[in-house]
Amino acid sequence: MERKDYLTTGELAQLMGITKHTLFHYDDIGLFQPEYINENGYRFYSIDQIEILNTILVLRDLDMPLKEIQTYLSQRSPELFQQIFLERESQITQQIKKLQTMKKWMQQQRKKIKIAEKTDFSTIEINTYPQYYYLYKEADPSSTQSFSKKLNELITLLQKNNPYLDYDIAYFQYGKNVEHGIYDAYDNVALLMHQKPSIKNCQILPPGKYLTAYHIGHWSTIGETYERIRNYKKEHNLRTSDLYIEYDVVNSFIEKNTDDFVTQIEVEIIQ
Repeated sequence: MERKDYLTTGELAQLMGITKHTLFHYDDIGLFQPEYINENGYRFYSIDQIEILNTILVLRDLDMPLKEIQTYLSQRSPELFQQIFLERESQITQQIKKLQTMKKWMQQQRKKIKIAEKTDFSTIEINTYPQYYYLYKEADPSSTQSFSKKLNELITLLQKNNPYLDYDIAYFQYGKNVEHGIYDAYDNVALLMHQKPSIKNCQILPPGKYLTAYHIGHWSTIGETYERIRNYKKEHNLRTSDLYIEYDVVNSFIEKNTDDFVTQIEVEIIQ
């Protein structure tokens, strides 16, 4: 054996940017074995084996299972090579699409936080909003478990059809209750979205001018903010729709202190 024509396990591992344990494992499972083992049990690999190892590492980086790589190496041909790479290209395209969607979702979350940081939550204002879309389910008012179950059903439905589509968890209150000082008659849960999901039964909130207020603190004291809204409507002689929309601006996702939670309340102004 000409020593210069062979590499030790450590030399090959360093050359290929992997660990010696990886080469030991590949040897143990019969995927990639040394060309020569001396009387002391030391492994030696030939220069010609580098190309095979590089192929294994490329396929591994493409998330191909080691058993499949082993099968490919034993049956490799130009046709099989093209077939495998065509399949992997398709998977990579899907992964890129998923990552781009995740990136967009993360950007939307950061944007929400930045807007929240600049917002004066003590004010009541009139904002113009574009068309919104929502998914809706009724829930048992007396059962917290019912709300959790219905919410989970909506999220599962949305993620199945539009994974990483940005949404806000929302609740609707009705004018007939608000006008009589009833602010905790929750009997529904919804997902509110700017972008239309590919789901048949999604509903629409019309574009227009909305009276917007913010409640700071736990939802159990949200009646205080509804009182402010009612007073504002009287002072400015405003007529609104019967549908009040509540959703979180600051919640447990970004703030651990419930006293600092912020709920946004919107109701459409009728001209």
